[in-house]
Amino acid sequence: MEWTEEFITHAQHELTAMVNDWKYDYGADDRAFVAMLLWMVLKLNPEADIDPECF
Repeated sequence: MEWTEEFITHAQHELTAMVNDWKYDYGADDRAFVAMLLWMVLKLNPEADIDPECF
């Protein structure tokens, strides 16, 4: 799969919709969702190099 501009834009829209659904369902704030998304990244790739300064 190639990371085209169209693919990235679509993925961003999908992620935004998913986060909005989670917010509606669970009432969590943005910080909680950042933590959950980072947890998902680490579950998929435990070796991921995540810069703590990015959040």
